[in-house]
Amino acid sequence: MDKSPRDPRQRETAGARESHQHALVAAVEPAPLRLFRSVLTDLGFEIEVVDSGIGAVMAARERCPDLILVDMQLRDVPGREAVEWLRSNPALKSTPVIILAATGGDKADAPSIPSDMRLRKPVSPVAIRRAIGNVLDKAP
Repeated sequence: MDKSPRDPRQRETAGARESHQHALVAAVEPAPLRLFRSVLTDLGFEIEVVDSGIGAVMAARERCPDLILVDMQLRDVPGREAVEWLRSNPALKSTPVIILAATGGDKADAPSIPSDMRLRKPVSPVAIRRAIGNVLDKAP
């Protein structure tokens, strides 16, 4: 059984593989977090997990990730606000961001949200892999 990390900035490495890419995951809910971890680990990413928007901004400033995944439901601020903060940092403007939004009328679909890709809950590993492939292909 997967448990939320005790340390919200827990780092994980991709097993025996040497990882050169770093992904920042901002999520609280266990199911999407498990899926993100599984897919990113399989792809060889080093993973940093935070459970808040403020934690995501601080972690991204500390170490510019190659990819950021943000669940719209965070514990302190809406995910869209965290994404706006991340995008306001010039060092992160070109970092690919994948947003996980709830089904239905989530405000994450607003055109004002600068994102490279949006996923809808419930999300599958295939959809996550496809989104990561899409945004990394577009990355400068």
